[in-house]
Amino acid sequence: MRTDRRSVTRAVSVLAVVLLAVPLWAGQDDYDPRRKPRVDIASALTQARQDKKLVLLDFGADWCLDCVVLSSIFRDKTVAPYLAQHFHVVKIDIGEWNRNLDVSKEYGDPIKKGVPAVVVLSPVGSTVASTRDGALSTARNAKPADVLKMLKSWVAKAR
Repeated sequence: MRTDRRSVTRAVSVLAVVLLAVPLWAGQDDYDPRRKPRVDIASALTQARQDKKLVLLDFGADWCLDCVVLSSIFRDKTVAPYLAQHFHVVKIDIGEWNRNLDVSKEYGDPIKKGVPAVVVLSPVGSTVASTRDGALSTARNAKPADVLKMLKSWVAKAR
């Protein structure tokens, strides 16, 4: 009987995660395959040189639950103001692991251990931080406070 309860509990837990993710996915188009990442990065760096913000490259895809969750956290009322104050965000679509992989390689292949993956650039384009260790690949377990702490550490590192 215990095995059956555990199986049911696990199934219900998985279903709950899926059902909670549906509203996050509804209308999502964060990682637009029509975007030109190199153009977007150049534009963000031009703006960053003027306003001294950092550039955050966010590699991911709309099919990826963790990517959708991270995008949602970036819009959180406690995270969004800090993100906007300190970063220009460039979303880079990796498709089905077949799009913009060359751009990823240019920045140390941060997606190697999973997505979402982030690279933070200084206004002159040098790498300040990267999650090439897969730190954000389980973003579904992150809380806004965790992401805010990470963002603040990158800003401090850049100073």
